Amino acid sequence: MKIGGFQGTTLIDYPGKIASTVFTCGCNFQCPFCHNPELILLNKFQMNCTDGNELLKKLENRIGFIEGVCITGGEPTLNDDLCEYIYRIKSMGFLVKLDTNGYKPDVIKNLLEKNLIDAIAMDIKSSFKMYSNASGVNVDILRIKESMELIQNSNIQYEFRTTLVPDYVMPEDVDEIVEYIKGANHYVLQQFHKDKVLDPDHVPDKPYDKDVFYKLLKKHKGKFKKMELRGI
Repeated sequence: MKIGGFQGTTLIDYPGKIASTVFTCGCNFQCPFCHNPELILLNKFQMNCTDGNELLKKLENRIGFIEGVCITGGEPTLNDDLCEYIYRIKSMGFLVKLDTNGYKPDVIKNLLEKNLIDAIAMDIKSSFKMYSNASGVNVDILRIKESMELIQNSNIQYEFRTTLVPDYVMPEDVDEIVEYIKGANHYVLQQFHKDKVLDPDHVPDKPYDKDVFYKLLKKHKGKFKKMELRGI
């Protein structure tokens, strides 16, 4: 595993659980508004990634203090040894939540089939027509669709989430996303903040007003078991 960071205690990254967060290095997307640029531009930020063995020792020392571990990034599914790493974490008695961009549905399927994850969060970047623009790379939408279906049909805790970024995610894009995942257990709309992003020259200076979020929530909340706003 290529590990770039660790947070010992979080009440946010694994909703409903006291957890630790593991940050993996590298990503197959280049979202201009990414809020963890140091994990993407490793050379620019002189990020030293570790193999994760020392981190496992830290987690072992937290048995009895935390309930779960959130593995985020970067993009964790790029690591060939992700399944083995999660197995070692679960062997300590922890629940495991995975954060992903959904571009490796084969990895998600394998983790679900092996019962290696207890929760998953997938970032839906924008509507399909805007997906490559928001992701900063050419995206095969079929992969995104497959991951959506796998997650929505799973029997574990899950959420889909979208960060609303002017120029990249319009309210009408959210309308389309809602149609893709209508009936899902949990959908989250997140506020965009420019204090730390991958490409500050190509993201807007101002986020959407709160009213935009409230209007979208009022319009779509009945289409999900739970819909919420974060960071506004």
